[in-house]
Amino acid sequence: MKFMRELEENNMARAEGRKEGHEAGVADGILSSVRNLMETMNLSAEKAMEALKVSEAEKEKYLKLLDK
Repeated sequence: MKFMRELEENNMARAEGRKEGHEAGVADGILSSVRNLMETMNLSAEKAMEALKVSEAEKEKYLKLLDK
């Protein structure tokens, strides 16, 4: 029983890690796209995110990440 519980906890932790990694990868891709649009099309961050259809809920997060 202890082995099965540890195995299940390990599987859950691995799945959570993959999810977090995926989310970080998506965020990196969006930030890269925003920066590219800002540079090549001379757009503001807001206009670039609008062009990429970034949700209103996510825009603030990306604006903070762009400032770093």
